[in-house]
Amino acid sequence: AINHANILVFNYQYMLDPKVAKMVSKELESESIIVFDEAHNIDSVCIEALSVDINERGLEQATRSLGRLSSEVSRIKTTDSARLQAEYQNLVNGLIDQGL
Repeated sequence: AINHANILVFNYQYMLDPKVAKMVSKELESESIIVFDEAHNIDSVCIEALSVDINERGLEQATRSLGRLSSEVSRIKTTDSARLQAEYQNLVNGLIDQGL
């Protein structure tokens, strides 16, 4: 519906919120002109849209998650390394069995 409209009117915060803007902007024509009303508030809206609140509890949870992720990556590396080495040895043994 957006690509058939001549004029769109909606809150400019939608164009500044990355998640919403991505959906809306893909429907707009490349030649579209966007006019922001009440643009004197745009700096605070941008700051709000692109900001996150971080507290100590969130940082602690992130640290624990990173620790678990690191452990899992190490485990997978070890498992995959052993599997790759076993497959390589099978390949070499197959070549030896074929007399190559």
